[in-house]
Amino acid sequence: MSTTRDSLQERIAVNIPIRREKLTPLLLVGPALVTVFLVTIGPMLWSLWLSFNRWTPSSITYQEPTFNGIGNFAWLFTEGRFWDSAINFVYYGGVGVTVQVLLGTALALALYNYVERRSVRIGLLTLFAVPMMIAPLVAGRIWQLLLLPGGGAVNGILGMVGNSGLPWLQSRWLGLTALMIADTWQWVGLPLLIIYGGRASIPDSMYEAAQVNGASRWMQFRRITLPQLQTLIAIAFILRFMDAYKFFDKLFIITRGGPGTQTELPTFYTYIVGFSEFNIGRAAALTWVIGLGSILTMLLFWRFMNTEGSV
Repeated sequence: MSTTRDSLQERIAVNIPIRREKLTPLLLVGPALVTVFLVTIGPMLWSLWLSFNRWTPSSITYQEPTFNGIGNFAWLFTEGRFWDSAINFVYYGGVGVTVQVLLGTALALALYNYVERRSVRIGLLTLFAVPMMIAPLVAGRIWQLLLLPGGGAVNGILGMVGNSGLPWLQSRWLGLTALMIADTWQWVGLPLLIIYGGRASIPDSMYEAAQVNGASRWMQFRRITLPQLQTLIAIAFILRFMDAYKFFDKLFIITRGGPGTQTELPTFYTYIVGFSEFNIGRAAALTWVIGLGSILTMLLFWRFMNTEGSV
């Protein structure tokens, strides 16, 4: 009997530390998981529920959300203003982000390959990083003043070279181009820093071996530099695309979606529907469609960039 009791006590003594080892990680991670649910997952589920409801809380006679199925999504896909904003985003997000990443990559490689003094490199890298520290609203205001049709500095410079100036803020495509210029000025430093760091991490021995074998600079770029930087270029593109997807600040300051509604982007249109028209159900549907579309686009791009032999 005593032998049985002793063996039972030994089993309990062995199992208690094991249970503590399993329980301790859960106790440490638990508060973080609860916080993430309350701050992120909870509101997301609530907005998903609202996307299937009709809710206009600003009405004179307040009404509770009423279920209307896929009515908000049916409205969305037949709304011409949404499709116009989507076309604007294809131009702004596709062309603008591509220009930023390509320009940042070119500047990073030029700095590393052609600027020999390390102090000059650091100074130039810092100079490109300074605009990223400026608040987007302030940057938007700066470029709004620079692009004014009458007394803006940009048209003043164009006038000096014989051009009468451009109506930057009075045209759909020029307005979107103005937004791209302002955003590129502020954020080209991000892909530049990412690519510069990646180029600095490539061993010089790889280039020395290529030179011994008679490889030209173009061949070294194609066979060594570009494959080594491929993943970082994809990361830089995705980071900038995420910012383009939620682009709002400078648009609100520079064009406010005008002239009329011609330079609206999907997120700005969602703001109009949700906080000007107070149609929360439709705004929630817009948010989910835009979010899922952006995630799908980034996944396809990531898959393309990581396909063997894609570059």
